[in-house]
Amino acid sequence: MKRIGRIALMTLSILGLSFVLTLATSHKVRAAVSALVTVSNTAANPVPTQSVDAQNAFQTSFTLGFDVVPVTIPSGQRLVIDFVAIDGAVQSNDGPIQPVIFFNSTLTGGGSGSYVLEPGPSPVNIPGSGQVYIAQPAKIYADTLNVSGGFAGFTPSFYTVTVNISGHLVPIP
Repeated sequence: MKRIGRIALMTLSILGLSFVLTLATSHKVRAAVSALVTVSNTAANPVPTQSVDAQNAFQTSFTLGFDVVPVTIPSGQRLVIDFVAIDGAVQSNDGPIQPVIFFNSTLTGGGSGSYVLEPGPSPVNIPGSGQVYIAQPAKIYADTLNVSGGFAGFTPSFYTVTVNISGHLVPIP
């Protein structure tokens, strides 16, 4: 008899809990449904979109020393850099050296930014080669872009790197 009473009590408890949960959540569901937003546009007032496909792709590659290299960006366009790869050779006869690559960008009517990448040595240890590289995603916006090389540590006896930039162009708003 006690067993039947426990089963009945448990069943009633589950039903009661289900009823309470149904009441508690039904208001939230109605509120969420009433908060839906409908957007309608006409051919005269279309939804603005921005294409980021192969037609807007941008890619350039150049060799860099300590000079400043301006990257040519088409007039009326903004370059969005998505990926940067740097490889080359840097050596110093006096001691260790850390090459750095500076990306200086400006936005029309906006600010400017400086970004620094530090290519690291190749894991393959070839004495005297000084091979360095880095390849990584980036997100740099530029209406004008200048890239230059630098270093930390001892003065280089040899410094040449290739900079590869991949991204896309968007119209300047």
